[in-house]
Formats: sequence, structure tokens, C-alpha cells
Amino acid sequence: MKPILSVRDLASRLGTSVTRLREIAGDIDSHYSLWTRWDEKKQKVRHFRVPKPELMEIQRRIKNKILSSIPLSDGVHGGVRGGSPRSNASPHLGQPCVINLDVRDFFGKVRHYMVHRMFVGELRFGRDVARLLTRLTTLNGELPQGAPTSTAVANLLLAVPVDGPMLVEAERLGHRYSRFVDDITLSGDNPRPLINTVARALSRRRLPMYRKKAKKPKLKITPISRRQEVTGLTVNSTKGPSVPRRTRGNIRAAIFRLHAVPENAFRTAVSSVRGRIAYARQFNPGSAERMRRTLESLLASRS
Repeated sequence: MKPILSVRDLASRLGTSVTRLREIAGDIDSHYSLWTRWDEKKQKVRHFRVPKPELMEIQRRIKNKILSSIPLSDGVHGGVRGGSPRSNASPHLGQPCVINLDVRDFFGKVRHYMVHRMFVGELRFGRDVARLLTRLTTLNGELPQGAPTSTAVANLLLAVPVDGPMLVEAERLGHRYSRFVDDITLSGDNPRPLINTVARALSRRRLPMYRKKAKKPKLKITPISRRQEVTGLTVNSTKGPSVPRRTRGNIRAAIFRLHAVPENAFRTAVSSVRGRIAYARQFNPGSAERMRRTLESLLASRS
């Protein structure tokens, strides 16, 4: 895509006026609302700033008409057309060693000046265009997790300093590299030397790699003798990725918990379980079919 040099060109591509874009950018806080969600996995309430309808539509256009038209490497699988947890996991099937790592507090660590510099320095956009796009895609100096542009901006921020060098270095050493937003995976006979290479690449964007030890460490080095996971899928077998046994166990447990769900929440709970079974069917069709039969049996008994 050719660089966007003028604000008038930007407005034309987005199908709105320069005046309106500047009005929204000048009062960006008022175009977001606060949304909270209970994170069952982390057992805590998460807060998101979600764009209101007008800004949401403009951000969708920025993503679809501008950001998504900029090519990314084949190693990127999150937030790109054709990318999925499956496509991200598949390159790492049956590897002697798999390493998972990510950026600590990624969206919160991306600062507005990094986004502005990317638009100007790497994409060669005009400075006024870069300033306006930065205002429209960041909030309080960060990437808002509820905005449709955030993943696309994140991918572009990591494309040149991280994806490019890492793919070259991994190929040189006979290893494999892939990225799903801020989740980075390395695999091969001994990909450990690439950990520091990733850390140095991220530091070019002033982003810290998550090294802290925890109950579920973000930096994991897993040999083939143990369960290897990539974006939530087990990759030990060369036949294809599968849903981990514990995840399937959690789905079965959710089915049996439906007995205790009150009537006013029952339909939503059943819909959620059906969605989880449908996801499992992509990778473990036999197990998913057994769970489906269990669910239907429970529903029949309840009716």
C-alpha cells in the first residue's frame, strides 16, 4: 500500500470528513465506554474501554482499509486473515522442544509514541496523518483492548523489529518461529539460544519479555516427553494439534454443572457449552461427539 501523506487522503479512504476525524480525535475519551467482564480463567473482573458506535466504525475502516492491507510475514497468525490457533500451532507439531513466551502486559506497554513512530518511520505516512491515526487508535497512551484496531497495530509494531529478524535467525538455525499477537513460540532440536534473540528484538520496541516465574509461567521450555501446548492446543503428535485433556475435562464438567444453573441463565449457559463443544470438534471429533450426546441427554432429562 502506498503511504498516506495527507489527512485529506486519509479521510477519503475512511469515508468521512477531515473535520469530523479531528473532532473525534480531539475528544477521544468521550468516544469510549467502560465495560467489565468476569474472567473465569483468572477468577477476576477485567475492565475494558470499548469504542462507542461512531469511533468503532471508524476504527473498523482503519483496520480493514489501511492496516490489514499492509503485508505481514507468514509467521504471524493472530488477527490476520487465514490465521488461527490451529495455523499457529501446526508448524510446531512433533518437535523435540517447544518454547512459549510473551510480552509482559503487552497492550499496556505499547505507548502512543511507539505507534506514531511506526506510522512515520516504517510506513512512511505523513506526520499529520500519523498523529491523527495515533489519536484514533490509542487511549491514555496505550492500545485499548476493546478496539478493533489494536491487534492490527500490534502486529505492525512487531513486524519489522521482531518477526523479520526472528524468522531469518530461526531458519538459519533450523528452528521454527511463529507469533499469535504477543504469544511467541519457538521449536526445534534446541531453540533455547533464540530466547535472548527474542528479548533483544522486543527491546527495540522497548517491550519486556515475560520471564517471571509463576504458577503458570509465561516462559515455558517443554521437551517432547511432556505435554507441549501452543495457543491452547497440544502439539506433541505429528498428526495434528488437539484440545488438551484438561480442557475437554473442563467442558464435561461444565455440562454437568448445567443441573445447577437457574432457569433465567440456562439458555446462555447451554449456548456457551455448545460453542466449546464445537471448538473441540475441530480437533477431537470423537470426544466432542461424546460430549454432545451427554449434553443432549441432560437437556432431554431436564425438559
